[in-house]
Amino acid sequence: MNYLHKTLMTALALLVSCGALIGQSEAAQTKTVAGVVFDAATLQPIEIAAVNCGTLSSTFTDLDGSFSLNVSGIADVLTVKAMGYHDKHVVVGNRDSVFIYLKDVGAYSLFESAQSGYFNVNQVYTTQSVVGVNRFDDKKRQILGSAEAAFNGRVAGLNALSRNGIKGVGSDLIIRGNSSLNASNQPLVVVDGMIYDINAYGISLIPGYKNNPLGGINVDDIESVSVIRDAASVYGAKAANGVILIRTTRAQKQATTIDFHLSGGLELSPESLPLLDAESYRSYLNEMLLSSGKSGTAINAMPYFINDPAVAGYYTARNNTDWQKKVFANSYSSNYGLSIKGGDDVALYALNVGYMTQGGIVDGSDNNRFNLRFNSDINISKAIQLNSTIGFHYIQKNITASGIEGSADAVHQARVKAPFLQERERNILGLTTPVYCGYDSLQVSNPVALLNGLKQEDMNYRFFGAFNFNVNSGKHLSVADQIGISFDKERQSIFIPGSGVTPDSVYNGVRINQMMQSVTRHMAVNNDLRLVYDNTFAAFHHLNGVAGARLNINMLEQDWGKDYNSANDQIYTLGSGDYLLRQKGGLMGDWSSLTWYTNVNYDFQKKYFLSASMSLDGSSRFGKDAQGLKMFNTVFGFFPAVSAAWLISSEPFMAGLNWLDVLKLRAGYGMTGNDDIGNYRALRYYTEKSFLNSQGAVIGNVGNSELSWEKNTKINIGLDVAVAHERVSMSVDVYQNKTTDMIDYISGQTLFSGIDGYWANVGGLTTTGLDLMLNGRIINRPFRWDLGVIVSKYSTEMDELWDGSRITTMYDANILTQKGAPIGQFYGYKTNGVYASAAEASAAGLSAVMPNGDKVAFLGGDVRFVEKTVDGVIDASDMQVIGDATPDFTGEIFTKVRYKKLTLDASLSFSYGGDVFNYMRYTMERMSNFDNQTQGVLNRWQYDGQITSAPRADYGDTMGNARFSDRWIEDGSYARLKNVTISYVVPFKLGFLKRAEVYASGLNLVTWTKYKGLDPDFSLNGSALSRGIDLGMIPQNRAFIFGVKIGL
Repeated sequence: MNYLHKTLMTALALLVSCGALIGQSEAAQTKTVAGVVFDAATLQPIEIAAVNCGTLSSTFTDLDGSFSLNVSGIADVLTVKAMGYHDKHVVVGNRDSVFIYLKDVGAYSLFESAQSGYFNVNQVYTTQSVVGVNRFDDKKRQILGSAEAAFNGRVAGLNALSRNGIKGVGSDLIIRGNSSLNASNQPLVVVDGMIYDINAYGISLIPGYKNNPLGGINVDDIESVSVIRDAASVYGAKAANGVILIRTTRAQKQATTIDFHLSGGLELSPESLPLLDAESYRSYLNEMLLSSGKSGTAINAMPYFINDPAVAGYYTARNNTDWQKKVFANSYSSNYGLSIKGGDDVALYALNVGYMTQGGIVDGSDNNRFNLRFNSDINISKAIQLNSTIGFHYIQKNITASGIEGSADAVHQARVKAPFLQERERNILGLTTPVYCGYDSLQVSNPVALLNGLKQEDMNYRFFGAFNFNVNSGKHLSVADQIGISFDKERQSIFIPGSGVTPDSVYNGVRINQMMQSVTRHMAVNNDLRLVYDNTFAAFHHLNGVAGARLNINMLEQDWGKDYNSANDQIYTLGSGDYLLRQKGGLMGDWSSLTWYTNVNYDFQKKYFLSASMSLDGSSRFGKDAQGLKMFNTVFGFFPAVSAAWLISSEPFMAGLNWLDVLKLRAGYGMTGNDDIGNYRALRYYTEKSFLNSQGAVIGNVGNSELSWEKNTKINIGLDVAVAHERVSMSVDVYQNKTTDMIDYISGQTLFSGIDGYWANVGGLTTTGLDLMLNGRIINRPFRWDLGVIVSKYSTEMDELWDGSRITTMYDANILTQKGAPIGQFYGYKTNGVYASAAEASAAGLSAVMPNGDKVAFLGGDVRFVEKTVDGVIDASDMQVIGDATPDFTGEIFTKVRYKKLTLDASLSFSYGGDVFNYMRYTMERMSNFDNQTQGVLNRWQYDGQITSAPRADYGDTMGNARFSDRWIEDGSYARLKNVTISYVVPFKLGFLKRAEVYASGLNLVTWTKYKGLDPDFSLNGSALSRGIDLGMIPQNRAFIFGVKIGL
């Protein structure tokens, strides 16, 4: 920390001092400069390109791309602009003639524009670590359930981790690792200037499902995305995890254009897990029943082991059913989009309408979305403009299964159900009848019957509007006010049938069937009033700034009810069940924040850049006694930032290096915060409690009036380089993000309240890392080949932890959190094979401790656990670190090949070094119950002297062979061919048809990995502690898409 901090201070000092010294040495020398502007790809001259030198002189290129311009000195900078190309700035230096090469907007360039807070900036002229993604053509050729997948894989340091393969659930967004253990790690998302909270609200009644607020944004509506990776202090206590700025499409010209986009796709069902077939499972079941204490005679009398067709029930267990194929199927999707743009001198408008339907790979599941967006820009007068965005979306999903363990999840039941059974009953002649079988005697549901009667529907609609009034009060000064409002409503309706489903224990009874409903409403109001200044003076000094206040008000309410055991499966409304089992509840949450902010940016001759920003952020979530600045009876946090950059390639002494286009050094230091500390954790409050049909109130939270935001200090040093007319460019950043005052739950500290602890700012962690972006045009003309790669690496270490060390158990995985150690470490037992014989086990002299305290020696066929504490007993003292979920590095390789009207796009994502807890193997290779197992148990220990890696089958796992150990930890490294798209621009024009493009895409085509799970690319819930825990939910599957884009 101290070394990087000193390095940053030195870099900032050098940037400022070098700029001052070099600037003083430049003398004015009036002269004429001639030049030619070329297309960097084709090397053809560009005509009618605008060339200017500050505010002193300007001209246009002629037919051969040449120009001549008067400049005042060697330090002058030429600004060149041409339609369809990135802007470029070139220092004159001692040259009398210059050759300037512009890159087309479809190719990556360091001169691309991006949003940095409240200003549009050219990336090469910003001091921050900001990346603009403006090329969405390849992404718009894919059917994507949510917007975040559209900009994944283009920004180093940004990972969009798929939650699972359920359509519309989206991804967890992580920028430069985790900043907190208990607060949100998701970035702030701003859409068209309005804060767009992407954290799911309320409690989902559907297991494995999480509402995705970004799922309502159509990818076709996105014009550009900018990602701020370092300190965006103007967003104060909401920017600890970075900021993503999304700008939707707007009309750029008055001419009316109509674009239609149609696509359809096929998603293939996932490959079946290698499970035991009927005979292998029958053998396993026989061993398990013997292990449970049943005699051979009793087992042979069971219907599953009868060999006489004349005996009733024989045909019941004479099948070989692949239950996975019964619940999975190929799915079909379609996407329709219409865009109309146009206007006149007074107003411009853009109307986007879309409809998408996505079939799910689980029978009965789907995702349907209708979206509407209307953007307008109105010149009310010469001085007053109104920019508005109005939108609506409606999403309806049927979510029939997620793969999470449970008797009401068809995917899980299909994995564990006995393969010798079938879905429908047979008569005495062995013929199949139309009647579904019920749950079996092994207490496993019939997954086909379950899907036939299950209803899990999620409906969500969102209305939003943003109106930005801009008043130009002078040549360089303007006042703007944006007022925004959004309203979300989500409704979930669930019915779990009784037919074919194993009854389950619930509070005060047994579930036969179940009805559940919930309604969640969220309303947000935003107001952002600001004063903007922008001026270029003395030709070479450019200064802009913004100062304003931002108000954000949120209101949330959720109500839910659960009912059990209606008269039959045809009655599934709330109120029709057993009133003694009925449950109801809900939550309410209101929170608001007020931010005062300012940002000032200065540059001299487009060479030396300095930026400073700060914000004062107050929130209703902060405790009244929190440390901070107190104003208006509210506590405000202070968040400053400063950054500087030196564009070395614009120096006169660099003018002779024609091969060098960009050489820039950046450095920044700033503070942000995380206000996701809970709406009411700072307060003492009471909550309703029912007991024996009586209602009362109990303490819900003891409160902490000193609870405040988490503080995040960010240090960033970056280098940008481009050479050979930008045929090769590179950006590299090293950074350190340090969180202090991290919220944590202090347990065992509160007496006489009925609650064992409270929330406080008592923790800290530090993340250090590196981001690399490399782009190159390998072949230039006429055949063009672009190749790029992004690589990210980071590590996070705990600095402060109130209890020093703790173990958190999630899905039977033990996660170690310890001061001075990395976060996300798996903590369990190390193993060294299996005892081949009783003699070998006896010689080891190790025992396991039973629940009653007895010590029982390990036997032949038991797992050989590594003894850390030498005491002859395998217990908690022998646990140690057995894995780390954080990958060594992640990234993506992307390429584009273009020849005339034909284009090929491809991308390959990769991750190396992250360990994964394979929970599915843990549950399906533990050999401790009657569930079907994977084929990994075929080599289980079965006789004395057998050398194998799998232990014996042991009902109840009496010796703990299946305990959390390195048996279940796997290398999660992978490389995935994520997308291959081929497109062709139809060269003809027919009357009203101005342009047309056809394309075909393949998604998730090939995955190279040693991981034995379904999908190595997953996210459980975005928490720093849950990373690497794979529950075996529905994976991302291969898909093929065909589409056409037509312009009228």
